[in-house]
Amino acid sequence: MLCGAYLVAMRLSVDISRLERGELGDERDELYLAIHLGMAFAAAVLGLALGKWLNGLGFAVMTFFFAGLLVAMLLALLASQSLACSAGHNDLIRHWTC
Repeated sequence: MLCGAYLVAMRLSVDISRLERGELGDERDELYLAIHLGMAFAAAVLGLALGKWLNGLGFAVMTFFFAGLLVAMLLALLASQSLACSAGHNDLIRHWTC
């Protein structure tokens, strides 16, 4: 569910990732920072709450959720970049310049 929310948030931000000639990427970078930190924080809080509620192992479940989401975010970005630069499928979850 968290991975899906991440992909939807990134897909909705594709328009802001296209920079016109001479533009700075400050707005884009701030948006990406907010998305990534927000999703990491949500994964940590949800993992901690779920772990405490289920069996008292809040920190373990939090670490599992946090690490799992970080790996999923990294793989999604790497796959998107690879598809954009080698297969011509740009703008899946962000705009890449190859």
